[in-house]
Amino acid sequence: MADRRRRLGIRGRVVASFLVLLVVAEGVSLLVLHQVGTARIHEQADRDLDQAAADLRDRLDALPVPVGSPGGPSVAEVLEQELAARPARDDQAYLAIVDGRPAVATTGAPVALAGLDLVGVWAGLDATASGTASTDAGTMRWLAVPVLADGRPVGALVATEFLGRAEDDLSATVTTVAVVTLLVLAGASLLAWGAAGRALAPLHRLAGTARSIEDGSDLSRRIDVDRSDEVGDLASSLNGMLDRLEGAFASQQRFLDDAGHELRTPITIVRGHLELLDDDPEQRAEDVALVLDELDRMDRLVRDLRLIARSGRPDFLDRADVDLAALVEGIGRRAEVLGRRSWRVVAPRPVTVHVDGQRLTEAVLNLADNAVDATGDDEPVEIGGRLDGDDVVLWVRDEGDGLRPDELDHLFDRTPRPGPRRPGSTGLGLPIVAAIAEAHGGSVAVASPPGSGATFTVRVPRGGSGA
Repeated sequence: MADRRRRLGIRGRVVASFLVLLVVAEGVSLLVLHQVGTARIHEQADRDLDQAAADLRDRLDALPVPVGSPGGPSVAEVLEQELAARPARDDQAYLAIVDGRPAVATTGAPVALAGLDLVGVWAGLDATASGTASTDAGTMRWLAVPVLADGRPVGALVATEFLGRAEDDLSATVTTVAVVTLLVLAGASLLAWGAAGRALAPLHRLAGTARSIEDGSDLSRRIDVDRSDEVGDLASSLNGMLDRLEGAFASQQRFLDDAGHELRTPITIVRGHLELLDDDPEQRAEDVALVLDELDRMDRLVRDLRLIARSGRPDFLDRADVDLAALVEGIGRRAEVLGRRSWRVVAPRPVTVHVDGQRLTEAVLNLADNAVDATGDDEPVEIGGRLDGDDVVLWVRDEGDGLRPDELDHLFDRTPRPGPRRPGSTGLGLPIVAAIAEAHGGSVAVASPPGSGATFTVRVPRGGSGA
């Protein structure tokens, strides 16, 4: 069953289901059409027969002297008058029975009523009766109205309707409808096949895109979304998934590149000292301490690189409602342990923002750590924050020597910056700040006029109801 479904495909199954539904619906419709048509034919025949019976009764009731009474008309006269007043259609016939024998019959009737076995039944009736019989001319509906004299039957008028022609016409109509339905089904099948193909076209393109991704040849391909239905929504969702997948692969590749680049130097240092390890105990202790220090730096490098790599993931941030004033004051208190500086904290008025307070604290402390590295003891360093429209702005300002113009262009790159590093530093503090700001949907900038210090600014959306 599974192999058959795979061979048939979604397109074939959709069209097959559509056709089965149409065939069942049309079959039921034809059956209902035939049943309703047959019922209406019988109802019309019964109305015609009832009208014939009512006319005969009216004629009998209008006689001044009852049939069979002295001076009254004979049964034959009454029935002949009734037949003369009621011309028969091609599918009708009337028979007058007098004293148990056929007396007068409609000429040109589809069937000779006088020769039917029912004549004996009709002649002996003392009450109106009706029924259906099969004849050479098809189905016949009949109604017999007895004529009574002194309570006994002395004659009868039999009215008949032959339904064969009407039933043949109904069968021809049903056949015509069935043929037309088959033609409509054939056309509908072609339309459904084409419509299913157009509806599933994005899925085929998706399969091609998935195959190209599976072999790793092209992660940038996307599905063209030119519709707004469910398939278009699926294609859009898959494009979003591919965006995240490409970003994850790119982040992974950047992590590997960065790790390989950053770890090359400490690995070389460790290897060199281990290869040249001296037998002198004091020299050996110095070499081991240096190796351990380099290993510690490698550990910090890996942690920083992992943090940057994770910054593109949806779970990197843990946003919550945070009081901006308390956030800035908390950063200021933590920064005081970084160095003996003249710390100044510029806190805004209390206002709630929806951000990841811990990540922003980490980013600003990295900037404060850089400011400590660029200034001397008791020199001023300012940490501040404010709400600027729908943005949260955090800054760190120092009055050190500032930055050279050639440093500004690549200040936040992950590649090592030129110049000596402070002992224990991995050189990734500013890239981490940029990664945290970008994860919030914001940015980081620096202003550093030559010889006038530097101001680093982190700007992120306020988030929450204020966004």
